[in-house]
Amino acid sequence: MTKTSLILLCALVLSGCSAVDDAINSVINDTASGEVTAETIQLKERAIILNKVSLSACVVIKNGLVDAKGLQNAETLVTELGVTCATYGKATGDPTDPDAACIEESLAEWLDQEDNENITDLDSAKGDKACVIGFDL
Repeated sequence: MTKTSLILLCALVLSGCSAVDDAINSVINDTASGEVTAETIQLKERAIILNKVSLSACVVIKNGLVDAKGLQNAETLVTELGVTCATYGKATGDPTDPDAACIEESLAEWLDQEDNENITDLDSAKGDKACVIGFDL
């Protein structure tokens, strides 16, 4: 146990804290997103980008949308803030337009819409990630 702690401490000192934080974030994002990449989202007919979402809330939101709205082949990509519809080769549409190819909103804006009011516990849903949900019709 002592050897392992010493090795981890040395790695932390030699690589710097930001490198460790980046590595941890990358592993967490990969775990939440699975095999989904930006290319996966590009191939989907539509996308929803919700900013300032926690990792766990992203998956819950996707599952809720699949159940409530019958999204087909829905995939979730958890990534850093700053991605846009253009990132995935899609035109940005009006969030109230059901035919929009892609929408971008903060979690708070999205939850203010009448169709999305059934999601509760906003405090635990807030986070520092972008939740990208790609789906087909």
